[in-house]
Amino acid sequence: MRFSSPVSVVLRWASLIALSSVAAVALAGQDRIDFDRLSIEQGLSQSIIEQMVQDQKGFMWFATEDGLNRFDGYRFTVYKHVSSNPNSLSYNELKALYEDRDGILWVGTFESGLNSFDPSTEEVVRYRHDDGDPASLGADSVRCILEDRSGRLWVGTQGGGLDRLDRETGRFHHYRMDRSTPAAVGHDDVRAIFEDREGILWIGTNGGGFDRFDPESGDFTHFMYDPQDPHSLSDDRVFAILEDHTGTLWVGTYGGGLNTFDRATGRFTHYRANADDPNALSNDFIKALFEDHEGTLWVGTNGGGLNRFDRDSGTFISYRHDPIDPYSL
Repeated sequence: MRFSSPVSVVLRWASLIALSSVAAVALAGQDRIDFDRLSIEQGLSQSIIEQMVQDQKGFMWFATEDGLNRFDGYRFTVYKHVSSNPNSLSYNELKALYEDRDGILWVGTFESGLNSFDPSTEEVVRYRHDDGDPASLGADSVRCILEDRSGRLWVGTQGGGLDRLDRETGRFHHYRMDRSTPAAVGHDDVRAIFEDREGILWIGTNGGGFDRFDPESGDFTHFMYDPQDPHSLSDDRVFAILEDHTGTLWVGTYGGGLNTFDRATGRFTHYRANADDPNALSNDFIKALFEDHEGTLWVGTNGGGLNRFDRDSGTFISYRHDPIDPYSL
């Protein structure tokens, strides 16, 4: 079937990739989902995709380990680092991707800093860590990016903590781990940033647990795994955070499965993998959380495929790669 415009085709693919179409199948009572595949054979520059964004015009963008890809519904356009061009991306191994309210794409790289990329002009501005400049980017490995409701840009780095960028001056304000005070981020390896409906930031770290951060007061509250407390965070490596349409806060850990967090009591409820239970979470290493427009929660794992959560039963349906099924994940 041909669509009348590239954008309409993009919207079709976006629904497939963002899983809004699979929700319709799932909600109809069918567990079977057929996946369409876009890989190197279709023009994708590299098959390891760290993050993806649908922009305001409907185009899909993919941050891969070998360049930034734009998909228009028919073909891929690839943007890469060019050593002779200072206006190109600073590096090809990408780890984070975010579109701000002005349509600017913010691209985080592995060991080569942060880039702002204007899709309309294809101009790039690079931000790098400089040991001689305390107002430079905290570290050159960027793992997550968020623009909050006030327009402040937050950057999570691997080794440099949490940064806030002043876009007018290009200077960064740092929030780093400091064991001498609780008013600091729990770890300098920041892997997830999420803003809830109240304007509170929730920070996931790789080894320092889960932080509540009030940007107005600058106060942090830390939540960590406690082997003596069955209602504590299940693991101190937090890689994914989501507040769903009911206001429930979901916390995906890298090794401890999935948690919900009750902000009133400070208690966590755990969902863990169980090889003896086919309705349990398929894997405890959580990399991504997404709620589609139907309110269905999807959980991306590292090694256990894709999971769909059934809110009524509290169980999961998993979708995994099947080597003999060309329409599997």
